[in-house]
Amino acid sequence: MNLTTINIAIAGHANTGKTTLIRTFMRSNIGEVGDSPNVTKKGKAYFYDGLQAKFIDTPGFQQASAVAIYLDLKQENPDLKMSSKWESKVTYDHDAMNSIEASQVVLYVGNLSVVPDDSHKEELNIIKKIQPKVVGILNQYRKQSEVSDKEAINHRINLWKELFEAEGIEFVVFDAHWDNPVKINKIYDSIHKILEPEHQDLFSEGLEKFKNRQAEIRKESCSMLAECIKDIQEYEGVSFKKSLYRNEEQQEEAKNKITRELYDKSVGFMARVSALYQIAAEFPTSPKDEIKYKMKQLPNFSARVSVGSSTATMLGSGGAILGASIGAGITMILTGGLGIEAEVLSGALLGVQIGGVIGGFIGSFGVFLDDDDIIKIKLEPEEIEAIVTKGLAVIWGLSNNGYGRGRDLSTEEIKNLEDKIRLLQSKKPQINWLNETQINIANYCDEILESMENNE
Repeated sequence: MNLTTINIAIAGHANTGKTTLIRTFMRSNIGEVGDSPNVTKKGKAYFYDGLQAKFIDTPGFQQASAVAIYLDLKQENPDLKMSSKWESKVTYDHDAMNSIEASQVVLYVGNLSVVPDDSHKEELNIIKKIQPKVVGILNQYRKQSEVSDKEAINHRINLWKELFEAEGIEFVVFDAHWDNPVKINKIYDSIHKILEPEHQDLFSEGLEKFKNRQAEIRKESCSMLAECIKDIQEYEGVSFKKSLYRNEEQQEEAKNKITRELYDKSVGFMARVSALYQIAAEFPTSPKDEIKYKMKQLPNFSARVSVGSSTATMLGSGGAILGASIGAGITMILTGGLGIEAEVLSGALLGVQIGGVIGGFIGSFGVFLDDDDIIKIKLEPEEIEAIVTKGLAVIWGLSNNGYGRGRDLSTEEIKNLEDKIRLLQSKKPQINWLNETQINIANYCDEILESMENNE
């Protein structure tokens, strides 16, 4: 058969996160998700042209044991018919099997919130009879880590490992809500390894394009951050006379001025990088230059990335308010002030949440240089480096967060993310953030993000 795409079926128990997994692979809010079992009623194929593959979302198995017995009996008696009563009970299972039969490989999704039992073994037996090429996915690691200690989770992983190894199945621990994209590449590599030789070349071609495009978009986002930092380098600060700012309230007013001006610079970066990843997800085969062109075609986008000065009136006093203002500013930029489906902006709003932290930080710093009657507030290299850290967090969050997540990053997750970035920064040679070139800053940022991918 001359295939033009690779069909990848996503199978497993009901309510294990199969649709969420596909959302994360495709960076798109396909299908329906929910906490009730069998939200997915029928098998449905989603073509992902960024990989030249179809992901087939299957209903969860419900009567695996009964179906397994029936299939065994049918091997002995090919004319055996299932009763109409049982036919109605195994509707979901039957539809899942049809989807698996149409695939070249199956991803079996196990959930770390449950202990694997005989029903999971029966499901794997059914799948392997139809399609023996199976890769295991252990989902919801982070969700389980919120209610269990590491020792308990590792024990649960080992139980699943025993099941998969007994069936001769390679598996990957992957959280569909939030995980390192390199693990997606690992899943794809596992798929490639077990495909039939005539299918491997087709998948390799799509996989190479997929990985190259990931790197291309990442580099473009780093260029955007470097441009933002260059603008901040050229910022001359704020000067004022002591005689005009005698009390804390007046000094706070001066500090807010620098906050507003830096806001104008940082909001432009966050708007651009948010739009970059939003459009990249919507058009998974478009090259970087085409994505940049589409960004410019957003209604009044060029004008909107400079809304900082006008929306700064929302700041009031104190840097803490700036975070919310940045969030409102980016939402205005991307939507033109019009209503838009929240799910469409899920990735962008994630960047807003992380990026909003920049506002609170900016409002708290500023070096005061006292020269007779003149006081000047300016930025020091360490403060610019801190903005770089926040900017890298924005990029990482936008590029790596699964769209199936359905909630914002927690404060702890943001802190852990920034801690990882700072650790990598500490291992790199020191650079002078006041005068480093834009190209070197872009390369520095790309190296940090690449290191994060390779070290998780």
